[in-house]
Amino acid sequence: MKPRRPWLTLALAVASLAPAAAWLAAAGAAASEDPPPPAWTSGRHTLSVGGVERSFLLDLPEVVRPGAALVLVFHGYTDSAEGIRRTAGFTPLVAEHGFVAVYPQGSVDGRGNTFFNVGYAFHSDETADDLRFVHELVARLVADLRLDAGAVFATGMSNGGDISHLLGAQPEPIVRAIAPVAGTMMTSWGDDFTPPAPLAVLAVHGRGDDVTRWHGDPDDRDGWGAYLSVDDVLARWVRGLGAVAHSAAALPDRTPPRGSPVLLHSWRPRPAATEAVEVCLYELTEGGHDWPAHLGDARRSTAAEIWDFFSRYRHRGVMPPAADASRPLYPRITPRDGSTPGTTSAHPH
Repeated sequence: MKPRRPWLTLALAVASLAPAAAWLAAAGAAASEDPPPPAWTSGRHTLSVGGVERSFLLDLPEVVRPGAALVLVFHGYTDSAEGIRRTAGFTPLVAEHGFVAVYPQGSVDGRGNTFFNVGYAFHSDETADDLRFVHELVARLVADLRLDAGAVFATGMSNGGDISHLLGAQPEPIVRAIAPVAGTMMTSWGDDFTPPAPLAVLAVHGRGDDVTRWHGDPDDRDGWGAYLSVDDVLARWVRGLGAVAHSAAALPDRTPPRGSPVLLHSWRPRPAATEAVEVCLYELTEGGHDWPAHLGDARRSTAAEIWDFFSRYRHRGVMPPAADASRPLYPRITPRDGSTPGTTSAHPH
């Protein structure tokens, strides 16, 4: 029997809420009043968030230079921080380029599966506040490691791609660019979405993805809850960011992954745009639901392509002035009614 879909809504921050970047700056200042920061090392660490112990993995370069960038890498549903660290391949890039990579660990849902709370239908009763976790994690690392708060980026696979979109969709996003792989927007928060700030987007998606389907699932046939198609997700970013010049090119001179051609779609900003950001989509014409090893060129990993994209926006972020940090900057995903969550199989969505 098809599970019922509870109506979800985002209790978005009201107009009087402080900017997210200001919250980040103030939270970092508050962190500096705590006991001396730990001697951060690569490996597993924990952070108490609202009385809940959350964990994450760090990849640090040999020397963390002041002003280094921070890349958030999120795992998929049922996966782990260790799993996405192995799969994504950012570790050698950390050593080469000097940025910091952090791999947050999701919570465990009622079925015993790891997840990030983005509003799936069967998670309507879950209370994990992953946006708060990410905000506090970023604030702590920025303060302790003296990272550049204007160079925070997010990527992830599937459920990790979904939360990358969600971070970018915040009223005042703390990320400068996102790179979701096999990710989407839930209809509950993506339907009326308009980007609140200039933010660069690189999406990677396989035409043959049978979990996060290219054409979306507006009728919730798979039980995740209704979600948008790849075309609709990209259209929201493109229109909202004012990107108009579209180009699409096959990559015939590269070695295609899994024997399938790769199409690179690019939308560039209007010439008069005050802040130039672009939207890109790597369309894997026969790709499935996975993190591809590369995007057409076997000499360069997907992680390397993503870092190159992020690094183009490395010095362009201007953060808003400081303001009240006592108010939450993230929407809480709550059911509109008391409907019962549905069921679904434990695919790594």
